[in-house]
Amino acid sequence: MIMSDAFVVVPGGIGTLLELSLAWQLLQVSKLYNAPLILVGKMWADLVEWGRCSMLHKGNELASEIDFKIPHCVNTMDECIALIRENRAAWLAAQKVK
Repeated sequence: MIMSDAFVVVPGGIGTLLELSLAWQLLQVSKLYNAPLILVGKMWADLVEWGRCSMLHKGNELASEIDFKIPHCVNTMDECIALIRENRAAWLAAQKVK
């Protein structure tokens, strides 16, 4: 996972959800960085919204709002590819600055 440039998650079952959770957590605690977590399909947007509604209760927060900015929910592979290209372009631009 540490060598990945992006994480793309498509609709799947419990195993897919487990892998998604692992990548999300590693990005959350900055063990992985500069790799977008892209969730393709409506089911993931619904899951992220469920988490936001369930985990951000004022006074009993189980997560932070910033945690829900990590995944990028898209509906199509074209949107996914555009995000990967955008992230890659930003990475290349940062390399030239140094």
